[in-house]
Amino acid sequence: MKNPDFYLVNRLLRGLSSSKYGRNMLKHLTLTFKSLTAVAMVIGGVSSAFAQDNEPPVAQTVPLPYGMNVSASCAAAVADTAIEFARSNGWNVTVAVSDTAGQVIVLHRMDNAHRASTAFALEKATSAALTKRSTKVFSDALSNGRMAILGFTNLHVHAAEGGEVIVADNTIVGAIGAAGVTEKQDRLISLAGIEALSNC
Repeated sequence: MKNPDFYLVNRLLRGLSSSKYGRNMLKHLTLTFKSLTAVAMVIGGVSSAFAQDNEPPVAQTVPLPYGMNVSASCAAAVADTAIEFARSNGWNVTVAVSDTAGQVIVLHRMDNAHRASTAFALEKATSAALTKRSTKVFSDALSNGRMAILGFTNLHVHAAEGGEVIVADNTIVGAIGAAGVTEKQDRLISLAGIEALSNC
């Protein structure tokens, strides 16, 4: 015995495919379904990237809340410490320190740092501040084949190491981004800069 629902759907599809208008409608419906499927895969991939990266202390199950923005003087101290660390290693970089909204407070580009490092440092700081996550999370996700991350690069998600949140009193008060050398070295620079916060 035929399934009546299947029979009705089959009749409907045959009817639509018998006319030019119907065929166009089916084409649009198919494209819409494919688009929705692609969006679902991207969203699912990013959620998976957050959930599966358990490397401490970078990944956090529950991100810390935002607090007061880091002061201008403390932001300057963080940037200066990061720059000194880079200089001691012979690295020419740009360092950006932002508030919790990803707005720049301090930007320092060293002599001979490549020109793209300015934009990269700003993007890393903004990414860390707005997502409440180290950009290492996104870098690791991309390295592990989670290509869906690339779909969010226009939404302040930077998939290279070097962006870190700045934490004080268990709250996020800002972020730092460093760029100009390898991404592993960029991250070391940012982490070195954060150490200065203890003296503010």
